[in-house]
Amino acid sequence: MALKISEIADRFNGEIINFYEDFNIEGVASIKNATEKDIVFLKDKKHLEDLKNSKARVVLTDKKLDIDKTQIVVKEPDVAFYKLIDILYKEDIVEGCVADSVKIGKNVKIGKNVVIKDYVVIEDNVVIGDNTVIYPFSYIGKNASIGKNCILYSNVSIYHDCEIGNNVILHSGAVIGADGFGYYVEDGRRKKIKHIGKVIIEDEVEIGANTTIDRALLDETVIKKGTKIDNLVMVGHNCKIGENTVLVSQVGIAGSCEIGKNVIMAGQVGVADHLKITDNVIITAKSGVGRDIKKAGIYGANIPAIEWKKWKRVLIKLYKLGEK
Repeated sequence: MALKISEIADRFNGEIINFYEDFNIEGVASIKNATEKDIVFLKDKKHLEDLKNSKARVVLTDKKLDIDKTQIVVKEPDVAFYKLIDILYKEDIVEGCVADSVKIGKNVKIGKNVVIKDYVVIEDNVVIGDNTVIYPFSYIGKNASIGKNCILYSNVSIYHDCEIGNNVILHSGAVIGADGFGYYVEDGRRKKIKHIGKVIIEDEVEIGANTTIDRALLDETVIKKGTKIDNLVMVGHNCKIGENTVLVSQVGIAGSCEIGKNVIMAGQVGVADHLKITDNVIITAKSGVGRDIKKAGIYGANIPAIEWKKWKRVLIKLYKLGEK
């Protein structure tokens, strides 16, 4: 798809500066790799020199620039740029179809315009909403439900009784509803605790590749509306993750935690079990959370890498703290 410069300006209520020719924009690109048919955006003036040397003829910006290029001045050039990606790079529209190799159980309800690709297995009593797309080799267990406009990429596993809302994206290898990590000890041996709860994924959630959301022991593990979860994240059984929260790659949350709204956990944050974290908290990368966080703010106890010999000297001093 392509859009004329004037059409882009109209869509984003932009003002055009240096309007030489109303030609078609066919793509978006970085400043350094753009062609004459691409549009770029500039939000940080430190890249202005790169922009001057760029082949791009059109730039999205939040204020007029002193350069001889066509400029579309908008309030948030980065947001307009990201929306243009959706517009210019629309995925091919596929009419509803179910591949011959799909295995479908009893009493399965499939909505309108659903696409189910090769070698998907769907167990009994599953419900799938309209316009959902399921890619090859995915598995959907008994009594599970999937809402409208969802995308399940290849090798997604949704265990029995789990509920997936509308407009949810599950990337390849995501596992929803595996048993929680729970054992009891009898006669000196660890024995498995069977988990009979479920997972509820609310609307507008995105879950990254190879992320796991464990089912509750008895009740529900819940991921609230609008939450975004990166690749390789672990959410333990019985957890409640609030709305619009962001969990970055390799975050691990132990069982029965309650995470508030608008929380951000950076990469490799670890949270001990049965903790509560209030709304609007940011936790910096590699931090360990060992107690409740009751007040909004930025928290962290990560130690950036330093030269090894220097770190050994620091350790010696740390060990001596508290000595008489």
